[in-house]
Amino acid sequence: MRIIHLADTHLGYSAYRKVTEQGVNQREMDVYDAFTRCVDYVIKTKPDFVIHAGDLFDSVRPTNRAITVAVQQILRLSKEKIPFVVISGNHETPKLKETGNIFTIFEHLDHVYPIHNNKYEAISLKQKDETVCIHAIPQCQNPDEFDTNMKKISVDKNADYNLLLAHGAVKGIKEFKMNEFNELFIPVKNLSQDFDYIALGHYHKYTKLQENAFYAGSTEHLSFTEADSQKGCLEIELGKKLKHRFIPLQTRIMIDAPPLDCSTLRIEQIAQKVKEIIHAIEPKDKIIRLRLENIPAHIQRGIDYHQIRDLGKTAMHFEIKPMPLKNDKSTLGEGYKMKSLADEFEKFLTTQSYPEEKMLQSLGLQYIQKVEEQEKKP
Repeated sequence: MRIIHLADTHLGYSAYRKVTEQGVNQREMDVYDAFTRCVDYVIKTKPDFVIHAGDLFDSVRPTNRAITVAVQQILRLSKEKIPFVVISGNHETPKLKETGNIFTIFEHLDHVYPIHNNKYEAISLKQKDETVCIHAIPQCQNPDEFDTNMKKISVDKNADYNLLLAHGAVKGIKEFKMNEFNELFIPVKNLSQDFDYIALGHYHKYTKLQENAFYAGSTEHLSFTEADSQKGCLEIELGKKLKHRFIPLQTRIMIDAPPLDCSTLRIEQIAQKVKEIIHAIEPKDKIIRLRLENIPAHIQRGIDYHQIRDLGKTAMHFEIKPMPLKNDKSTLGEGYKMKSLADEFEKFLTTQSYPEEKMLQSLGLQYIQKVEEQEKKP
């Protein structure tokens, strides 16, 4: 029996200022395209069923466009008679039960099983004379409710395969926390070998926890912490021995460049190194972040950021993030004591690169001295 496991598609997510010719946020469209490519692969390869481990949508109240994309793509699966089981995650689950869940729009679709009522449900499917029981736990209102539902799981001994489908961070493994609102934790003991497969959502990087437990990861990059991770879905083959294969998706390239240590660099050196980094990246249509680490405040103030941003103008998004030197005495923050105007002027000149530096220093100090003498006159 072959299944596709995906998660964290976050339909409706948007970021940055770039828009398409139709005026739609470009990142929003990238997210839709990634989900569509997953469905394309499913229809091409015809698995026995598809499981989605939560956060289909990015918000409790997705836009009409996000809803339309979701319905269109899920209908494609329905028409192919490929079962689609999806649980709600923390992003699309309302804080109050009376608000209602967007997943109700899928309840009338054939071969679609939306699980969203804050309680454990077991879905039994039969394919090729084999049965699989999917133990699905959607996002719950609070940790206690979630734990109570986890305890209700009972492996179906009459089924050929038992699967656990859940959305949350594995408890006790700090790495898999997303530090999000209403984040739930899955006890490690629930990652039991009694299940033939455990399909997890919430953590955005594809990860193998153990032989039978995986995070599929998100289908698009949603933050720079994921820049180095490949996006896609998992193809799982159930049998005497579990087999898995990660299916990579073609997504927009996101690059979080190695930080540039600026603690000992002059302004012209920083500008040159930044130029070299950006040229090496080839920024066209990519999402890029460049961090200037340990940069003294007086150096930061002298940098021409407009010139740097112009180097990355062909990128879909380019951001440069100054990260000040810790305990920098040159910062103008609380507790900073400015020296004399002459001292501040000389310190400023050390951050610049002019052929006439000595002449400028001499003239500048002369003018400062004249002004100070005039101020002293009664």
